[in-house]
Amino acid sequence: MKIGQVSAKYGISADTIYYYINYGLLVPPRVGGQQQFDAQTLWDLELILELKNLEFTLREIHQILSLYRISGLAHQQDVEDLRGFYRNKLAECTLRREHLGEVVGQLEQKIARLGELLPASQSRLGLPLSMLELLCCPLCGGELGISQVNMSLRSIFSGVFTCPCGYEAKIADGIMLTPNVSMDIYDKPDLDRNMYKDLPPGLITLFQRSYNWMARQLEGMSLEGKVVMETYVNAWFFMHNHQQYLHPKGRYVVVDKYPETLLMYKQLMEKQDYRLDILYIADSGTRLPLRPGSVDLHIDFFAVNEHNFYHDTFLPGELLPCLSPDARLLGTYFYFQDGPRSMENLLAEYPTCYKRNFSLPYFTQAMAGSGFRMLEREDIGYTASTGSNIGFSFHVEGEKMRLISYLAGRSG
Repeated sequence: MKIGQVSAKYGISADTIYYYINYGLLVPPRVGGQQQFDAQTLWDLELILELKNLEFTLREIHQILSLYRISGLAHQQDVEDLRGFYRNKLAECTLRREHLGEVVGQLEQKIARLGELLPASQSRLGLPLSMLELLCCPLCGGELGISQVNMSLRSIFSGVFTCPCGYEAKIADGIMLTPNVSMDIYDKPDLDRNMYKDLPPGLITLFQRSYNWMARQLEGMSLEGKVVMETYVNAWFFMHNHQQYLHPKGRYVVVDKYPETLLMYKQLMEKQDYRLDILYIADSGTRLPLRPGSVDLHIDFFAVNEHNFYHDTFLPGELLPCLSPDARLLGTYFYFQDGPRSMENLLAEYPTCYKRNFSLPYFTQAMAGSGFRMLEREDIGYTASTGSNIGFSFHVEGEKMRLISYLAGRSG
């Protein structure tokens, strides 16, 4: 038989057969310059396939074949040696079977425990009553009335906010839904958390370094009685995985343009059971239904960048009306260190994107121009590869994207 015939008969590739020949496992005779598989060579191949199925390595198979080739097992010692090979493999597989049994049990336990972390089908908490005093009409600044309320002693699950000026917002699943709904055609809610998938190790390392820096800043702050707000959480949500750094007696505002995203994270955060008072606001703009000067700390992880995907304004400057006089900004900004092709891709993919997005000079100038001064900053590093992650689909491999983490305060 020729190699092609052998390949078809035994269901193995010709490359594998050539590999066995080069390794010395198969020694087909040559006839007229071509290798021919005679009965002995086919017997050797069948033994190889049988031993591979019994978990023998190619090196072990070569040793067993040598026993057959040297004496045909006519010598008693060769028979004992072969029995020794089988005994050793049996002992090895028995140990592996016991170990795999333990692994199976541990995996079953992990799967069961992860099932307990899945979000409940319905939210357990509503809009905290403690948050009502933070709300006001974003149009006229007037006090909001509320009707059609479904509530507990601690929170409101559904209802309708109204203002005499005509403003109206609803509460559904404990989330405040403003009339300022998202009309953007270049974005969608990331309910499958695809932003967090396919991140290369280098980028994850940068994220963690920035997380660590921001967490250290939070640890040094007194958040008791303070109001902390995070915006644009559809991209990256810092507070979600860092609730342990938030004071239980603080109040927290989470804003995104997609109520579906807020509901997903609301359920995830409730499952972590930190029992924080959190106001979720679904609003696609920055004119939020919060009374002036109510926010003490704004958390930004990619939020400034995300805002500039759709607006040419500076996010902290837009949020000034709701920031207190001594408010702080804590965040991480992404920028290109000479990335012309990446920016070209970005502007093509997002026609609404501001042309100075991902620019450190723009960020520092806009920060100062909006009345903020840098208190601390840290160069986190850079990556030249963002992989196939959808969040950075515009990034060109090789161009450096850097991260800078910062703490800023209002000037004066």
